Amino acid sequence: MNRYADADVAVVGLGAIGSMAAWRLALRGHTVHGYERFGIGHDRGAYSGQTRRFSVQSQREPRLTPLALRALDLWRELERDTGQRLLHLVGGLILGPGDTPALTAARASARAAGLDHETLDAAELARRYPQHLVRPGDSAVFDPHAGYLRPEPAVVGAVRRAEELGSTVFDRTRVRSLEPDADGVVVRTEHGARRYAHVVVAPGARVRDVHPAARATVLPRRLVQGWYLPEDVRHYLPGTFPVFDRVGDVTAYGFPTVDGATVKIGIYTAGHPVVHDTDHVPLTVGRGLLDHFHATVSGYFPGLHPDPVATTVGVEGYTTDGQPLLGPAPGTRRILLACGFSGAGFKFAPAIGDVLADLVGDGGTARDVGFLAPDRALAAWPPEALTPA
Repeated sequence: MNRYADADVAVVGLGAIGSMAAWRLALRGHTVHGYERFGIGHDRGAYSGQTRRFSVQSQREPRLTPLALRALDLWRELERDTGQRLLHLVGGLILGPGDTPALTAARASARAAGLDHETLDAAELARRYPQHLVRPGDSAVFDPHAGYLRPEPAVVGAVRRAEELGSTVFDRTRVRSLEPDADGVVVRTEHGARRYAHVVVAPGARVRDVHPAARATVLPRRLVQGWYLPEDVRHYLPGTFPVFDRVGDVTAYGFPTVDGATVKIGIYTAGHPVVHDTDHVPLTVGRGLLDHFHATVSGYFPGLHPDPVATTVGVEGYTTDGQPLLGPAPGTRRILLACGFSGAGFKFAPAIGDVLADLVGDGGTARDVGFLAPDRALAAWPPEALTPA
């Protein structure tokens, strides 16, 4: 036992990032305590919903591609450690108007990293993938290294592996405050307090309830995903229907069927609703949003019944520049922030966990993540976004 009273590291939040951080820290021999406000593998976070997209191409930031490549190896390592298949590389499409910045960036990212990829014009896209509406001027990038992850088994498996390596997990335990001092950090919960050398803060969109540095910069938003019935499910099987991101005038993402009956589609809206009270997230999907889903699926996915047969509600954290916070919190190197990943962080999660283990053990990392530093010049959200109407 070290000179700290309880353990080397506390990990606050055991979802996408926290579960992987606990696993990677425990693997390096750290004593770890993990705190989870809800249950392990719960349905209230950004990662829930049966599938999350994996891709090594980047639509915005090419410096993220090396993290995705590292994550690819670590996902396979976690599969070996847990005996579960988590990553399915079925290929992926990014499609939309050919001059859309996200599509241009994906092509540039693939070329810069020397990744296998294929550019499809409108005619070839329509021929191969009639499940999508294809218009003149549309194009796509096909990524053979893309696919989908199974998030709930991944989170549960990583936490269990951390426990096998000696970690202690406190689930259904809410962290009320973090109190750093010269010797460590006191983590105060509803059940008492413990002291640690370092604390990793990774509670997703709920980070604003835990650390003041995130209150103005990480905005919780409510996202709804839907599952749709295909007219012929054979056209949506893995290997036939790749995971996809539709970009440009309509933004949506989706996956091949994983249950043999339904297809999951996520549709972006203009300004997902802000969640001001993360204890009481509205779970009802209103008529206006369902009408929007109906119109989008009718227009862009002609082989699907346009009304969802199931929906799920999650909460994601967004920063103003679209990049997460990763690294020491302003004012102390004992608290490490890993939050604000919106819905795009799951594919990187084990690599982010590895970076956090570097920062705890070595005080730094060889990975190029300085551009994600929490103390970077980052605009705050306007007061009207942070305050209930």
